[in-house]
Amino acid sequence: MERFERITKNICKKLELVGVAGYLIMVLVNIVDVVGSKFFKWPLPGAFEVTSFAQVIAIALTVPLGLFLGFHLSIDFIFEKLPKTPRYLISIFVFAVLTIFFVLVFLQSLEYGYSLQISEEIGSVSKIPLFPFAYVIAAGAVPVILYYIISTVKSIKGR
Repeated sequence: MERFERITKNICKKLELVGVAGYLIMVLVNIVDVVGSKFFKWPLPGAFEVTSFAQVIAIALTVPLGLFLGFHLSIDFIFEKLPKTPRYLISIFVFAVLTIFFVLVFLQSLEYGYSLQISEEIGSVSKIPLFPFAYVIAAGAVPVILYYIISTVKSIKGR
């Protein structure tokens, strides 16, 4: 199980690099847009769309590593006051529900991406196809699913 967790974490680190590129694109597009607007009276066409698309990349691909590193909020102060058996059962239940939820996110993102691909939807100003971004959300959901599977198994084993 440790090997599987290590492999999944390495995948998350690689996805995070792409997510960070999404953040950098957001920053650069905003800088170019503001400088173009204020100094040259020429805003960057499609800046809002490109920023939104980059935001999808940034968020979807950095969330998985954040889970592994424990950066996400949890309500431990109440949970830790419970006896061991209810904590054990609640952990298993919560991780199982989250696994199912992200499997559904994955499947719906694939379905939505396919429908965007078939309909050839594009950004109104940037003319960038929309379907790859739905697939990015699906790709980001895969390591999240693996994280919650690992967490469920660890909870069952009592670690």
